[in-house]
Order: sequence, then C-alpha cells, then structure tokens
Amino acid sequence: MTDRDARLRKKVQTAPQQIASLIKEAILEGSLPPGAQLPSETEIAENFGVSRPTIREALRTLKSTGVITAARGRHGGHRISDGSTASLARGMGDYMTLAIGANHVGYRDIFEVRSELDLLAASTAAQRRTEEDVDALRELAGTESASGSVEAALRYDLAFHRKIAECSHNQLIVAFMSATIVVFQDCDVDLDMFSQDSVLAHLDDVREAVIAGDSGRAREAMHRHVGLSGALCGVPLDPARRPR
Repeated sequence: MTDRDARLRKKVQTAPQQIASLIKEAILEGSLPPGAQLPSETEIAENFGVSRPTIREALRTLKSTGVITAARGRHGGHRISDGSTASLARGMGDYMTLAIGANHVGYRDIFEVRSELDLLAASTAAQRRTEEDVDALRELAGTESASGSVEAALRYDLAFHRKIAECSHNQLIVAFMSATIVVFQDCDVDLDMFSQDSVLAHLDDVREAVIAGDSGRAREAMHRHVGLSGALCGVPLDPARRPR
C-alpha cells in the first residue's frame, strides 16, 4: 500500500463535525456575531438536512469549547458566546503550538504567514477603521512605555498588532492574529537581540496611516516594521513582497 493510498483512507469529518465547522466559519466571517441567537435545533436540522441528534452533537462540541452558550426557559436557546472569536483563536494557537512541537511547523512558517497577514490587516484597517478605532489607537499610543524596557516594548508591539487586526473588522484576521500572538508569547525570545527602538520601529507610521485612511501607506509602513522584526529574528522578508 503506497503513501498515496494511505492518504486516501484518511477519515473525513463526521456530520456533527461538519456542522460545527460551518458554524465556526460563520462566526469568523461575521455573519454570526457575538450574542446572536441560533435557530432551534429543528430549524438547523432542516436547513442542513440532518437529524436532530446530529445537531445536538455539533452544538455540544461548540459548547464544550466555549464557542456558544446555552440557556433554558422561554427566552433560552443557543447563542454565540461573547468570547467566541477568542475561543477559536485559542484553538488555532493550540494547534500551531502542537505542530511546532511535533516539528510539522516551524517558527519561520508562522512568521511568513503572520507577516503577510500583518500587511493585509494594516491595509484593511486603513479602509475600515471607525472613529472609535481611531480613538482606541490613539489611546493605545499613550500607553507606550518610555522606560527603555525591551519587555515592555514587546508587550506594546503585540497589543498594537492585535489592535490593528481589530480595526480591520475581519474576524478571521483577528482570530488568526490572536493565535499567532499566543504562540510567539510561548516561545523563548533572546531579548539581547532587540532594543526598544527596534521593537517599536515604524509603528507610529502604521498608526498614522491607518488613522488617515491611507491603505497603501499603512501597508508600506507595516512592511518596514515586520521586515525589521524578521531580520532580527533571522527570518528576512522576500524583497519581492515589497508593496508597490
């Protein structure tokens, strides 16, 4: 039996797993926002053409991971949890951590994907940021450490990237960015290779471009920032990816 044959025997998702995955996708794309109430089990079963026990199993899986909540009574039912995106992000973060430990994925792989996502987040944030987002970015800038501590600068950098992702108003970007932040926080970082200035380089430019609504400038500034971070970590960006 060849490797290809073995792969063909790989088990596919069960019906409850497929239903749960579809609901997660709807949450990440924003069509099921936090607090939204799901239809009844009967309605969901009819929509998907499956039995109610199948739907119950899918909902049980989503409840166990904190994606949805359940309440009894007249106004009960299943609702999307306020922390649903965070729950999905933790799941992705756990997967990436396990994949790294099993040598299936390296930090270089994650950095390459995250850096591309950073560029998308910055350009999208410039297009979609609201006045509330602008206020939040300015408020965050006021928390930037002036103590010279590299640890404080790294914490600010992670908070900044998360905030830019939130300004994109794309829940998949937010979830994946949160997951990669979890992974990078768990890895051992040699602080001696960084300085406060290198960690914070170009973040002001990214913030001002997002506030100004200039998508191209925001992407260019983020490219400079992640390019420097990558070089310090030994993962330089491909020059061909430079924004035009």
